[in-house]
Amino acid sequence: MTAHEALKKIPVQQEHVPGARVMHPARRTVQYLSLLIIILIPLSGLFRIDMEMGGVVMLDHQVWFSDITIVLGMWLFLASLLMLSYALVGSAFCGWMCPQNTASEFANMLTRKLLGRRADMMDLSGARMQVSVRRKSWWNYSLLAIGLMLPAAFYALIPLLYFNPPSVIWSFLSFSEQARQTGSLYWIYLILFALFLIDIAAVRHLLCKNFCFYRVWQQSFQSSESLRVAYDKHRSDDCTDCHFCVDACYLDIDPRQIKSFDGCVNCGECVTACDQLHHRSKKLQGRGLLYFVQGTGHDQDSPLITFFKRTKKPWLATLAGALLFAIGVASYQPDDFSVYHQSEGAAGQVLDYRINIAHKLLHPTTVRLSLEGLDVRDYRLDKELVHFDSAGRIDVQLHLSPSLGKGLHRFRVLARADDGWSAYFDVTHFSQGKVMEN
Repeated sequence: MTAHEALKKIPVQQEHVPGARVMHPARRTVQYLSLLIIILIPLSGLFRIDMEMGGVVMLDHQVWFSDITIVLGMWLFLASLLMLSYALVGSAFCGWMCPQNTASEFANMLTRKLLGRRADMMDLSGARMQVSVRRKSWWNYSLLAIGLMLPAAFYALIPLLYFNPPSVIWSFLSFSEQARQTGSLYWIYLILFALFLIDIAAVRHLLCKNFCFYRVWQQSFQSSESLRVAYDKHRSDDCTDCHFCVDACYLDIDPRQIKSFDGCVNCGECVTACDQLHHRSKKLQGRGLLYFVQGTGHDQDSPLITFFKRTKKPWLATLAGALLFAIGVASYQPDDFSVYHQSEGAAGQVLDYRINIAHKLLHPTTVRLSLEGLDVRDYRLDKELVHFDSAGRIDVQLHLSPSLGKGLHRFRVLARADDGWSAYFDVTHFSQGKVMEN
């Protein structure tokens, strides 16, 4: 026997490297990045709700609810994308991106570190919180209170960002004179702070498990082929008297008995726990008994191809939403104006008109007004140049002469902005003649 053949007969055992142990830090990174993105969306001007103008702000452009193609296209596109994500990765959004879960997990970690690993704040069974005897001190309770109030104070700012421009938020944080005079923003913030504090301090994952309507909505789109946690039953002997995965699940689910529809959020904490246990054990071999799986396992095609086959309708909705949004953006007008009857003179004759000009961009511009079809002696504009420092609406009065000849007079109001926008509005005016001067 040669030396080479002898080496071939030596048994080689490959050491298992727990790839799942990188899942926990990866999930934390995704959670914090998601929270950062939620904050940057309104701060960057990508999206913000403008209650005063009755619309939303997208990339420093005001989009009114009358811009139906943009609004409908955007929501159809986002809703269909969410359906696709649920069909593909199940409830991974809840476990990897949801800000509620991020705050709840932080609160759980802080509570167990300061009061003991069995210190749960709320339980539907009515069981009291079990605080470790050696950690019952005012110092630990004070640190816990501060640690729960800080994220509540931070979370309470996020809704304000979506309804107020950054300048208003800065005046609020800096306690400027204008913010102190109104005071309403401070009351709104206090209400939000109280709600988030109750949620983080007491409710936590109870909301996810029992009261989250968003959770129920997304479950209606996932199926048995979506991403889920699977259990290797053929190696169940390694699971004897071991509850490490159950202890790692913050939703109190037994990952070894996962069903198609349950409270699992695909966070992967149980997968990480089992994989690390096998890696550290001298008796257990191979990877952990829990792992992520997608599809039914009986498909001849790859999971991705199978996914595309069973999500044709959501894909069509996604394309339709993108098309509507593109049409809306292409037809978007940065300015708009209209002309209305303003007031009546003697005997009910209309003499004044109101020209309403709306600027929908968050940068300055000047709009020039002019008339065609009337002699300059027969009308008067309060001003011909209308300046906007930012988005908003401005009214300009148009006064017609009472000595205008009797009959119908057709004229055109023209508007032209510095940014290249131009439009006109045709008006038909009936005059009763000079008899109305008396």
